[in-house]
Amino acid sequence: MLQQLENELNLAKGGDDTHFFVESSDPHSELPSTRLDDLDIQLAAADALYSQVLGLTPPLHMPRYQRAGFIMVILRADQTRGGQAYDEVVRSAASPDCHIRMALGGQVDAAHNLTPAHELFHLYQNAHMMFKQGWVHEGLARWSESLLRGNVQEGPPLPANVEALERVLQESYGAAPFWQRLFYLLDPQGDISIPDALRDIRYHDGSQVVAVSELYGSAFLPLLFSSLHEAGAVLAAREQWPVYGWAEADQRSLRHNEAILSAVHHAVSTYMPVADQPDELRAFMQLIEPMTN
Repeated sequence: MLQQLENELNLAKGGDDTHFFVESSDPHSELPSTRLDDLDIQLAAADALYSQVLGLTPPLHMPRYQRAGFIMVILRADQTRGGQAYDEVVRSAASPDCHIRMALGGQVDAAHNLTPAHELFHLYQNAHMMFKQGWVHEGLARWSESLLRGNVQEGPPLPANVEALERVLQESYGAAPFWQRLFYLLDPQGDISIPDALRDIRYHDGSQVVAVSELYGSAFLPLLFSSLHEAGAVLAAREQWPVYGWAEADQRSLRHNEAILSAVHHAVSTYMPVADQPDELRAFMQLIEPMTN
């Protein structure tokens, strides 16, 4: 059964947009209040980073989720770890109002685990694009964890040939270094401005929630998301699909990788003219250009 909790923090949005529910076979089970508070703190901080620092539009403000009134966070008391983000607007017996959902293991310790922020990033992705290929969906979400963890990397060199590119396209979480490198080459200075209010947030154990001090590609990400949305809209029109009603298999199909690479090529070209691109980036753009036609 699902039982709603009263969440009081929600630093980013005043508590109206995220509602916590506990799912348990024991109606009398309770989760420690400090654990709940830390989950709330991480989600609020991550949401502020995604919207205020990266400049991404929050999911509930996007056309796909215009009918949704809040984000339901389901804490599965009988599940120790892990998480899942859902992509459709739903109603449920626990809450008849329209909402979107994410689920977390009830034992997730936010002070030592970034699964909540990772799953929230998926909701941002789902709001902006229909593509859920592993190298995009999980690769970017794994990269997003560095926003809080603070271990921003320059990443290994971009693929220099078709074989190396194909290996990236077959990846899932392991594609994060590809995105790290692309963002680094587009923004090697890594200059960002983190509001002091975010830097000052602490978990109950005193550890810092937002540890990042530099971030590559922060200004590029909204352009990438927009380009991926447009590529999806063009694909949906060509295939005569609803803009937001793709079958799950089509959302994940690797046959759409060329459309995704075309979106990446367009976003990079718009963000940085060829003349300004470092040699490594220019060579990568030449590699994927034949796939964008």
